[in-house]
Amino acid sequence: MVVRGVDLRVMLRRTSRVEFLQDVAYERVEGDVRDAGSLAKAVEGVDVIVHLAVLTTAISERLFNEVNAIGTANLVSAARQAGVKRFVYVSSLAAQGPNPDRDTLVVDPPRPVSAYGRSKLAGEHPVLAAQEDMSVAVVRPAAVYGQRDRALVPLYRMGKLGVVPVYGDGKNLLSWIHVQDAADAIVDATLADGPTGALYFISDGGFYTWLDLVDAFGRAWGRRPRVLRGPGQLFAAAGYAGGVVQVVSRRALTLTPDQIRHMRARFWICDNTAVSADLGWKPKISLDDGFASTLAWYREQRWL
Repeated sequence: MVVRGVDLRVMLRRTSRVEFLQDVAYERVEGDVRDAGSLAKAVEGVDVIVHLAVLTTAISERLFNEVNAIGTANLVSAARQAGVKRFVYVSSLAAQGPNPDRDTLVVDPPRPVSAYGRSKLAGEHPVLAAQEDMSVAVVRPAAVYGQRDRALVPLYRMGKLGVVPVYGDGKNLLSWIHVQDAADAIVDATLADGPTGALYFISDGGFYTWLDLVDAFGRAWGRRPRVLRGPGQLFAAAGYAGGVVQVVSRRALTLTPDQIRHMRARFWICDNTAVSADLGWKPKISLDDGFASTLAWYREQRWL
């Protein structure tokens, strides 16, 4: 946004990590989407809002909804009262749910299969309902990877050790997008004069199996790790165990029954038809280039 000459205000919590914002010129304001009273100052005098605040792991559906659904509604309400002109909500492919087959890229009505997906879908509703007062758009990225992402570090570390476990036969299809392409698409949706109420899926345009991803990692690393195919029952048991540990420890984990439901789905895919037609956006980073640059960055940061 700054690169395009936009004055940037960032709403952060008091505990937010800002090490990657050191080279960015921005005005900081403290707030929390769960605290409706803290939002008025954050949105005062703002023309455009990009809503990126999200909870991706939680110990209960209630907590997901507090941030992703109710928190979004709070921010939309504050934006309407402040006279904001455009509001872009970054949702998720999880809000739609998996595809029934390779040819059905848009599932309507959506059928999310996780608490996270349901909370993100619930967050879309107040955004789209605000069209009478401001221009709005919803962006649903596919799986995002790249520099600064910690979620996939364990996968890279296993690949470094020479083995990567995959669900079943490893042939479930996924859409992916590099973080830089995702950021460019979101900025385009924010600054372009796009139609209000638009729903944009974004990905790099390819469909990849987990085996394809392992191959891409191998090309970036210089040697292909061994694929360890795990039966669905084994993953289900691990997910169930993770769910139990999560409840007992009151600490959010990544491997849960919901995550296994995501892994079990045969198709998590989308295309770029709408965003390309409306905004002219096109992905620039191939899977191979994306994996190579991500791996280089992880090494530079000593995350691997």
